[in-house]
Amino acid sequence: MNLSFIRRLNAIQRLGYLGLIPFVLLPPLSALGLIESGQALRLFQLYSALILGFMAGVLWPVLHQAAHPVRRALVAVTFPVASIIGFAFLRPPEALVLQAALFLGLRLFEYLAGVDRQYPARYPQLRWQLTAVVVFMHLLYALAW
Repeated sequence: MNLSFIRRLNAIQRLGYLGLIPFVLLPPLSALGLIESGQALRLFQLYSALILGFMAGVLWPVLHQAAHPVRRALVAVTFPVASIIGFAFLRPPEALVLQAALFLGLRLFEYLAGVDRQYPARYPQLRWQLTAVVVFMHLLYALAW
């Protein structure tokens, strides 16, 4: 197995790609019957809510330094809250679509709020790539459900 690709990644990239594993593996493991479908879905949605909360939470220090920090920080906090509400009260396909929209919305918020300018040079591109995979997997899972 050629591991040269992994060796060229920095720690942030490695962690980002490792974070995709549950998003990428749970749907096919469920489809193959290796994990009960309801359990796989709950794990997927819970992991999704946790990651969304983490991504919104790491914005707090950055947003605190911005103009109107409280208003921007409150906007960022609504993403994981909406995800948890959707997880609790919506049927699986709708909840998955909501979570996909929230991941995309959070990424767009980072971009439009100027947070990208405070990130290291290659990090915004990595965030777009990771977000694209996460959104795609949510929508694929919603369609398959």
